[in-house]
Amino acid sequence: MKLLPTQTDEASLSAFGEEALALLIQRDYLGLANRFGYALAYGRSPSDAIEADFMAAVASPLTVTLCKYMPVVVKYFAPNETGLFAVVECPIRLTDGTSVLLELIVAGRDGEKHITLEDISGVIE
Repeated sequence: MKLLPTQTDEASLSAFGEEALALLIQRDYLGLANRFGYALAYGRSPSDAIEADFMAAVASPLTVTLCKYMPVVVKYFAPNETGLFAVVECPIRLTDGTSVLLELIVAGRDGEKHITLEDISGVIE
């Protein structure tokens, strides 16, 4: 998704993270894919890839209940040649003692920046 120049501050990027989390909690994989795309789709339908990677991240045969939002964290990269600008880390605590980390990446050049769903990974606490 292309960002406006006014949407690269911490508050705006955090709001995008909260939006992505809300879509994931609602299991609106298509809405999440349509809004942010998915960098790791690898030839799969982005919404199917998000769902599959989310289920792999939670790695549980049980019904997963998302129980608690955790703070969204925005981290800015130092100026670089790759165009990477920021990462938005969006963790969600699950009821079974694990967390899922959804990461959005902000990248671009010449004043044009895009935000994309970069990865979904699981963490055992």
